[in-house]
Amino acid sequence: MFKNLQREISRLANTTSISVPLESDADGFYDKECPDEKCLFQFKIYGDDWTNIVRDEEVFCPSCRHVAPATSWYTRKQVEEAREYALNSIKSGINSAMRADAAESKRRQQRNSFLSITLEVKGGHDVALLPIAAAEPMRLRTTCEACQCRYSYVGAAFFCPSCGKNSASHTFAQTLATIRTAANIGESLRASLNADDAEVMTRTLLEKAMQDTVMSFQRLCEQLYETKSGPKARRNAFQNLEAGSELWAQTIGSSYAQLIDTVTLQKLTMYFQQRHLLAHQQGIVDADYISRSGDASYATGQRLIIRPNAVLEFADFIEKLGQQLIARC
Repeated sequence: MFKNLQREISRLANTTSISVPLESDADGFYDKECPDEKCLFQFKIYGDDWTNIVRDEEVFCPSCRHVAPATSWYTRKQVEEAREYALNSIKSGINSAMRADAAESKRRQQRNSFLSITLEVKGGHDVALLPIAAAEPMRLRTTCEACQCRYSYVGAAFFCPSCGKNSASHTFAQTLATIRTAANIGESLRASLNADDAEVMTRTLLEKAMQDTVMSFQRLCEQLYETKSGPKARRNAFQNLEAGSELWAQTIGSSYAQLIDTVTLQKLTMYFQQRHLLAHQQGIVDADYISRSGDASYATGQRLIIRPNAVLEFADFIEKLGQQLIARC
């Protein structure tokens, strides 16, 4: 009477895994998540690239560069829904087997028999086993310059998930985008915080943005220089415009004065000097700053005032110089 149920139970006893289908998003990207509990960065990889480019042995987190085998990158949501899918698959198989047994028991009964025993199944139903749906497409996308793997993310990503390469140009552009966001966030802060907190936070972000602009350029130059010349440049050489310009003149035959116009270079000199004051003198102006920057709008002992338009202009000028270097390297 229970042969279908017995057969299903026997099948389940020999089952070691249940295949769970995953859907890609509307653009063909699959959801992934860093397995490192400290990170849990979520991103997506284009389906064909996950199959054809990414290696099974190692995948890299685009945010923290944690390395793990390809089987480790399911999202927590996917794991939770996969468990539910597997349980429903088991339930569905058992329900179907029991109903099949009940139907067979009814077919075997003889009409007008003195005694009849039938099996009736109540409750339970087949569960619709649907693929695990993907999250909505992510806005930011990039293609690795080294292996051509396509991936998308929210926020900031620094490493290719396929080969682990840190793209100098991609990270440079991404950092400048963050800097521009910081320059424009003042109004939002004033609308959501009290006046004092908003002012302190806005000033802090603007001053940090000036320092981050130099650091982003330094990091770009270090990577480009090492790729172009082989040995690493002297530590922090590219925080100094004159020293950096001399290195590039020796390496690519062009100094900064040959890559950008005079006005831009003069403005960059001033902004680099402002960054130096913020980093080393808490923004207090000294005679060296006035002499080296050519900025006569301050007197010795005053403190720098950083405005959003200055941060945006600095980002534009440093991007212009950076793109010239990228083109030549």
